[in-house]
Amino acid sequence: MTGQISNPQIDAAYAQVDQLLARNRAQDALALLAQILTARPNDPPAFCGVGRASILLGDNNAALQALDMALAGDPDLMEAHNARGVALHNLGRLSEAEQAFNRVLEVHPENPGARTNLAALLASRGDYAGARAMYQALADAHPGIPNVVYNLSLLDLIEGDFAAGWRGFEMRQKAAYERIPWRDLQTPRWQGEHAPEATLFVHAEQGLGDHLQFARFLPEAAARVGRLVVEAPGPLVEMFSGIPGVGMVVDREASVPDHDVQVPIMSLAGALGLTTETEFWRGPYLAADAERTDAWRSRIGQGDGRLHVGLIWSGNPHHPRDRERSISAETLAPVLTASGVAFHSLQVGPEAEPIRKVPGGEGVRPLFPEMLPFAEVAAAISALDLVIGVDTALIHLAGALGRPVWTLITHVPDWRWMLRRGDSPWYPSMRLFRQPEDGDWASVIDAVGRDLMLGGIDRNGMT
Repeated sequence: MTGQISNPQIDAAYAQVDQLLARNRAQDALALLAQILTARPNDPPAFCGVGRASILLGDNNAALQALDMALAGDPDLMEAHNARGVALHNLGRLSEAEQAFNRVLEVHPENPGARTNLAALLASRGDYAGARAMYQALADAHPGIPNVVYNLSLLDLIEGDFAAGWRGFEMRQKAAYERIPWRDLQTPRWQGEHAPEATLFVHAEQGLGDHLQFARFLPEAAARVGRLVVEAPGPLVEMFSGIPGVGMVVDREASVPDHDVQVPIMSLAGALGLTTETEFWRGPYLAADAERTDAWRSRIGQGDGRLHVGLIWSGNPHHPRDRERSISAETLAPVLTASGVAFHSLQVGPEAEPIRKVPGGEGVRPLFPEMLPFAEVAAAISALDLVIGVDTALIHLAGALGRPVWTLITHVPDWRWMLRRGDSPWYPSMRLFRQPEDGDWASVIDAVGRDLMLGGIDRNGMT
């Protein structure tokens, strides 16, 4: 639908907006909504649509502005209250989000969307039992709702029930506000079967850390097919080219290569039928170039008797949970007083500079003026004795290399870090330092500082 929309076309335009949002085409939806607002200025449903699209684009503040305009025109527009709750939840304003969802439930007590979102809020507070009970009631009353199936799978995964978790995890691409962009391919979906004559295309989805975590399954997938072609984000193409069994790696921005069957990379564990922790680690599955690593050892001063530690304190600012998982440079100050330790910054971008103003931070040596290709970063990490950092792609890279890594984890963690444990089945060389309660990074840093002074770090990593 192009050009100016007339009033008789409005209903058809709204139906098209819903279709676009269901396919994660938020920008196209916004363009169509702009036409609707030209034909019908200040239309509350149009502003509600703008809010929903903005949530999909990760701009929750813009979403709130649009949704407030929708509710100013129609205070009883329940869809806007529900979407407003989602935006508030994403911004960490949980009490306000709860009020928004309850506003919907006061009018429509059985509204599946509001009940699903309220259950997600309970999970984000660490009330997993309450969230599961609410999700299960929804699943019993309304079987097959994508959000419910997907969110139940996250509870299964965080609690270690991988068999159930991988099944529901397949609904991630359809879950509202969690829609994962991946290739919409018409070729058959690979289900893990042995196909010695087939070319399998493993295509990209989500972020760098997700690819690094699930790349471990590529050799096993390669063993079941004739040829394995992998799609990866640009920074990982060189690294993934060295994984055993991978026939070719293509940039995710390139055209789709010829293939017979296909699967998204984060579906590999489920397709391969890997459901126990012991199946997740066969040893380091990424390797740094030896000459590059030696060059970095010389550059950082290895052999001077000190422990060489890399630090990463801030992740991708566009990540939906970055506000929770990243820390300020100032938070690291107590660690920087450790004696016999040479600290090196793995941080790049605007967040790299503040460390110099932190007490003890003047001695932290920056390794990268900007992010280098991951093959080069892998060599630098391999030259270090230890990496300490928040949940970022570099933490996954260190773990995949089998290097010693201490990861700082939020009280309510991402599903992959599971619950109540200091180790990770994904990376045996990793230790997890968890917040004892929400927002308490001070206790985490104190524990890191104590253990750093105690030493006992295996500088050789995993084999």
